[in-house]
Amino acid sequence: MMIYCVLIVLLVAIILWLFIENRRLDAENSQKTKALETTIKELKAAQIRLMESGKKSALAALSAGILHQISQPITAIHGFVRFMKKEMKPEDVFYRPVMVMDEQSTYIRDMLENLMELVRHRKIQKDAVDVNVVLSKAINLLSDELRIRRVGWDLHLDKEAPQVFADALHLQQVFMNLAVNAMEALSEQPAGQVRVLEITTRWDKEQSLVVVCFKDNGPGIGLELQKNIFDPFFSTKENGSGIGLALCHDLIVEHGGKIKVDSNPEGSVFTISMPCLVKA
Repeated sequence: MMIYCVLIVLLVAIILWLFIENRRLDAENSQKTKALETTIKELKAAQIRLMESGKKSALAALSAGILHQISQPITAIHGFVRFMKKEMKPEDVFYRPVMVMDEQSTYIRDMLENLMELVRHRKIQKDAVDVNVVLSKAINLLSDELRIRRVGWDLHLDKEAPQVFADALHLQQVFMNLAVNAMEALSEQPAGQVRVLEITTRWDKEQSLVVVCFKDNGPGIGLELQKNIFDPFFSTKENGSGIGLALCHDLIVEHGGKIKVDSNPEGSVFTISMPCLVKA
């Protein structure tokens, strides 16, 4: 009888040990499965980053080539206009138009030089920057173009918005690109329809972010197109290069920020969020 009791105890102990060991193996298996899934996700993410890196390299090379080809005739035109202005007197009939041509060709030349620096991966030179000041400067540079295209614009700047740690030139390029995109979208509106670009800044104290919004009442962007709007070489325009928004996205991400788009048939809103220097 004693032997049977011992055997039963041993059997129970073995069963308990097998049960515990099975649970341990299950837990270990689960951990290894999760680790494997995490590794697979990381590998996929790395693969995507490599693909994006390749796209960016191709984008930079293509952009540099295009800008180089454009800069040559612009430089020639600028030099010729400067020569004309030097030979003219202020009272000449065409002196004022030539002055405007000189200003605009200077602006285009400088803009091309800045873009060349961007696509060549110019080293980011970050400093404490007032987004309102950079934004106002960008829109001021485009004010003549906005008037020519008959686009009304409103600037609503949050004066309490703190500074951000950023490269002012890069931010200016992003803001100008978004404004130009909005102008082009608004140009598609029927003649006589009011065209409005509303630009706002605000301080999201809860998230410690400075938020910049570009809102237009253009025709909008389709939902499917919105998913790829920031991809290199993707464009909603028939003759678009797909470079501008991809560059904007990369620059904002490099500054630790985010950019997104929300659009419907009544218009589009591009929103930039960047971490601010002051905590709420």
